[in-house]
Amino acid sequence: MQLANNQNRPVRIYLLSEVTHLIKDALLELSGYEFWVRAHLIADKREQRSGHYYCELMDVDAAGDTIARIRAIIWRHNYMKITEKLQTLGIPDALKDNSEVCVLCAVRYHEIYGLSLDIYDIDPTFGESRINLNRRQILEKLTKEGILNKNKETYLPVASLRIGLITSEESAAYNDFTKSILGSPFSFQIIFVDCPMQGEDMEQGLVSSLQQVTQAQVDVICIVRGGGSQADLAWFDNEQIARAVLACPIPVWVGIGHEIDICVLDFIAHTSCKTPTAVAEELVRRIQELVVILKAAADQLQNIVDRRVATEEQLMERSVHGAMVGFRKQFDLAAAQLDRSMAGVRSSFEPIFINEKANILGKVQGLRDRSAWLLDTKRENFEERCNRFQLSRYLRIVADKQASLDGRVSHLDAMLPGQVLKRGYTITRDNLGQVMKSVTQIKEDDSIETQFTDGTATSVVTERR
Repeated sequence: MQLANNQNRPVRIYLLSEVTHLIKDALLELSGYEFWVRAHLIADKREQRSGHYYCELMDVDAAGDTIARIRAIIWRHNYMKITEKLQTLGIPDALKDNSEVCVLCAVRYHEIYGLSLDIYDIDPTFGESRINLNRRQILEKLTKEGILNKNKETYLPVASLRIGLITSEESAAYNDFTKSILGSPFSFQIIFVDCPMQGEDMEQGLVSSLQQVTQAQVDVICIVRGGGSQADLAWFDNEQIARAVLACPIPVWVGIGHEIDICVLDFIAHTSCKTPTAVAEELVRRIQELVVILKAAADQLQNIVDRRVATEEQLMERSVHGAMVGFRKQFDLAAAQLDRSMAGVRSSFEPIFINEKANILGKVQGLRDRSAWLLDTKRENFEERCNRFQLSRYLRIVADKQASLDGRVSHLDAMLPGQVLKRGYTITRDNLGQVMKSVTQIKEDDSIETQFTDGTATSVVTERR
């Protein structure tokens, strides 16, 4: 190429495509190298529908002024690989806007889009804090042992109404969770275990709490905690707690901190929600979805049953109508055949019936005559026996018996208590109304009642002889 200000030679005008080809040729050897670059990553704010990740890498000096800036691209297959790696290591926000990164790059030049860097990999340890390092090491260890997804594979009942809740009593997380659960129209049952959510006692407390709610046979276990500092939430990046969750045979749901907070439990739990309220809302939403599904299934079943019943009713009506027509024909045929049979039987047995009727009538007349003769004979015998009895003798015996009976009645009347009292005798009763027959039944100061023929008198015993 010639300089534009060279006056001694004729000026050559290049096509832009020739210039870009020359630049591409000059950078061709450099594009074959991969190198690590440390810079601030600035994410592209535009929606990235293609699956590629567009960003810029920027370098600043001590005063904060930009001293270098270049476009960078992570192509879709590399971006999926990098995000999966970061998720597994527990640092999914490593590619967030304005974070300092160390990335493996190569120079790329395109005739239309210009100069940029292709990013192939990222160093997750670069700029890593002690908390992130601890979290990554725990997740890497559990991943190597092949148990990272053990709790995710546990069975979650469709209607998870019996909930084991582990959190600090009367905390904001406890109130937010229970308010959302108990405010729903469903019959949730909460088995609560109080547990410290930070501090030295948290590890043993949380492991013990998991054992308690597991023995309570709940459907799901929820570990929730409100927001806090990064140091406060770092207590959840604990290997023993993680292993206790992974060993739990019941699905464990977690809602720890705010939306931007993350810990080891978020990666190993069956389900991770952003906040305690989100955990409760998700449990309620699952039941709501189940109700909708069941209602739709019930409506569908009802429609199927209604259609089946209507079809069967039509078939039955046709069958009944056909049966009635067929039965009527059979009945008419059977009735006609029966009439013919009865006529034949009647004609066959009519002479026999006439002879038997005459025979029976003769026997009835004979019985009537004999009965009349027997009645006359018995009547004559009865009248003869009656004449033998002497009525006067029996009347005299009855009169003697009556006189004897009257004498006994007079004697019994004289022995009645009322008649005895009239002769001057009295009846003495104690305060219970019992008749006293012996002086031994009386004690001094007892109250006694004496009955005369014309009344009673009450006395107090002063002396007994």
